[in-house]
Amino acid sequence: MSIDLPSPAPGVPVPSEAEVAAVRRGVPNPRIPLPPVAVPTVALFAAGAAVWAATTWLYLEDLAPLWLTIGLHALVTFTMFTVLHESTHHAAGKLTWVNQVLGRLSIPFVAAYASFPLLRYIHIEHHRNTNEDAYTDPDAWTSHGRWWQLPFRWLTIDAWYVRFYAAKAGTRPRAELAETYTVLAVALSAMAGLIACGKGWDLLMIYLIPQRIGLGVLAWWFDWLPHHGLGETQRRNRFGATRVRVGLEWLMTPLMLYQNYHLVHHLHPAIPFYRYIKAWNSNREAYLERAVPIATAWGRELSAAEYRAWRQLTQDCPDQASCPEPRRSTRFHWLRVDEIRPLTEDSVLVTFDVPERLAETFRFSAGQHLTVKATVDGHEVRRTYSICAAADSGELRIAVKRRDGGLFSTHVHTTLRPGDLLEVLPPTGGFTLTPDMRRPHRYVAIAAGSGITPVISMLATALTAEEDSRATLLYVNRVGSSTMFAAELTMLSRQFEGRLHVVHFRTDAQDPDLHTARPAKLLDPVGEALAISHERYRSGRLDGIRLRAMLQNRLHPAKIDDWFLCGPADLVDMVRKNLADQDVPDESVHYELFHVDTPATGAAAAPTTDAPVPT
Repeated sequence: MSIDLPSPAPGVPVPSEAEVAAVRRGVPNPRIPLPPVAVPTVALFAAGAAVWAATTWLYLEDLAPLWLTIGLHALVTFTMFTVLHESTHHAAGKLTWVNQVLGRLSIPFVAAYASFPLLRYIHIEHHRNTNEDAYTDPDAWTSHGRWWQLPFRWLTIDAWYVRFYAAKAGTRPRAELAETYTVLAVALSAMAGLIACGKGWDLLMIYLIPQRIGLGVLAWWFDWLPHHGLGETQRRNRFGATRVRVGLEWLMTPLMLYQNYHLVHHLHPAIPFYRYIKAWNSNREAYLERAVPIATAWGRELSAAEYRAWRQLTQDCPDQASCPEPRRSTRFHWLRVDEIRPLTEDSVLVTFDVPERLAETFRFSAGQHLTVKATVDGHEVRRTYSICAAADSGELRIAVKRRDGGLFSTHVHTTLRPGDLLEVLPPTGGFTLTPDMRRPHRYVAIAAGSGITPVISMLATALTAEEDSRATLLYVNRVGSSTMFAAELTMLSRQFEGRLHVVHFRTDAQDPDLHTARPAKLLDPVGEALAISHERYRSGRLDGIRLRAMLQNRLHPAKIDDWFLCGPADLVDMVRKNLADQDVPDESVHYELFHVDTPATGAAAAPTTDAPVPT
């Protein structure tokens, strides 16, 4: 991947690399692993079901007063909503079926007349549009209105959900509608049957009154407390759209089932509820730097400075992730070309010989790039190329694709020879992957064309250092003959013994790789479903429909720690939009754009980065 670097216009300030990196980083990912099954969530469901059954028995046997049974049944409504809420965000475990089952088992205790897909859709709309008007953010119903109207709104939140969903029903999938209408019909029929059998009073005491109380408390604690009075919206400033409530944690945390740290949930929705405080403590300084809303248990608003003073915190950088990155040298160094090897018909691999005295200067992180300078036909030309070697490989190499009219790429392909010298800047760039050996990770990389160059460095580096991590690469090209690093990817997928799964998308339907004859095997469908095949080929582009299908199955966002995207803007924008629709946190999505147009003169396109450059 190459980037042309223009000279800055006179008088225009150039952001520092640390400033650009700060924007790119967003909030450091707390990297709290999601287990296959979240045992505390399952335990909460089992306890809630047991309490409901025992309380119902006490009521039917007339062994407890109504105030006690109604209170316990309302408590079950509250606790079961936490299970439902976790399942909605796929936070009940990495296994999709666990979330589907728990979601459908818990919802009758909360709203027996609603379907799990309906509640999931409505809740995700709240996350996507937090603090907008009530027609856009359904949970805003609990905060808009005069003070004396609020309790009524809390108690009727489900009625507003019906109004909200009815307006959107025409756009919802048929399967979701079918399940929703079926559940509604069964629930209403069951209630009508109980009333007809003379059990209407029991229905009222066991379910309808406790459920109404539970829903009112849920709307108060889940919606009004964390969001009321905040002027920011999720779209404008996601750090200012939800608050945390600190103090009296010994009481508030178990009482609210960790929703006193509701901000953490909105920033990291796939983190299980019982890990909110751990995530807050891991990222506390990053949150405070962004002036997140903080209130005490009794409602007093705190500034970041007041919170620090109250908690007796220092403002020193607590970890490397939130501290400014050191500036690299901006001086060019002469490096000798060690090898030039063909990759495809129009691309070559250039390897540099780095002398021992410059080894530390040219040490790089996976994903960084080099700026190369040369004089071609009397013109000084600068081009930036991603480093396409593993960070611990001891190699420094770039891939150069020949462009029509490209001065430098033509020079490399026709004139440059091993032993020649080029001026090279030390590695730089914030689109990086730093291995973390403390636990296994799951990565997804999506690349197109020469966007593979930083990605292959990332995948090789991470899977070598993290012996139990896994990665999936979705790689788009026109045909196999122009696919950069095709043979190396095949070698890596075999080397990592199934920990690297590569899916090639070829836009030319006549590509020979799509038609390579291979004897069919009985277990092929099973192997594909389980990702036993290390490499697969698909005809056509990677579009939104295909990506969404993957996001509902093997690549469900709750199973993925980080996403790395590198390619043209239309592909990257499509992927980012779909990930945002799935509520994937921004800090988990890392991307870099590239341009393929290389003017014949040295002047050029703007540099691309993996985040908007601050102005």
